[in-house]
Amino acid sequence: MLRFAAVCLALTLLAPALAYAQAEPAPPEYVPPGHREPEPPPPSPFKWHLSANARLAVPLGKMPPDLAPVGYGGGVQITRALVEIGRMRFGVGGDFAYQRIPRSTDEFLSHMTFAALAVLDGWFGRVRPWIAVGAGLSVAEYRKPATEVMPIAIDVNTVTPLVEGALGLDVMIARNVDIGVAGGLDLTFSSLTVGAPPVQAFEPGLFSARLGIGFRF
Repeated sequence: MLRFAAVCLALTLLAPALAYAQAEPAPPEYVPPGHREPEPPPPSPFKWHLSANARLAVPLGKMPPDLAPVGYGGGVQITRALVEIGRMRFGVGGDFAYQRIPRSTDEFLSHMTFAALAVLDGWFGRVRPWIAVGAGLSVAEYRKPATEVMPIAIDVNTVTPLVEGALGLDVMIARNVDIGVAGGLDLTFSSLTVGAPPVQAFEPGLFSARLGIGFRF
């Protein structure tokens, strides 16, 4: 009887230690029964994105005094995803645009731009946030018709370097079709002066608020 009691007491004292020794941490690759390993997000079936947008253009620098503080324009952007990392993608693209700062008469200042872009976007179901940066050229023009005060018309054309950056958000509204909003900077560089009094109207460029429609394919 004493021997049986001693064995029971020893087992009672050793039970926690035996349980602790058995409760070793599971290896990282262990999957409990009834559970599945998390699957990586499927790759986006759409590699290309083509969009057209209307733009509200705001000059970043000083303009000739008779021009409006806000202008208008439009653009087309095409991009192609190249590398996918989870739900993020890196790609390249191009942006073409025409923007004009007008006056009530025929006087205006305009930028016709082209930029090659590097694009980072995300694939989150219907939502596609994106950011793009790049460089290119702007074919800029300032035109002012002759007046009684100044009987000589002014028409100045120049080509300036361009640095472009944009940030936007697209939302799919139908199969392969989305609408998007974005803000962009077109930074131009030129020491050429126009107007009276003369101002460097071709730099530093324009800010544009954009509203567009896009197609994924």
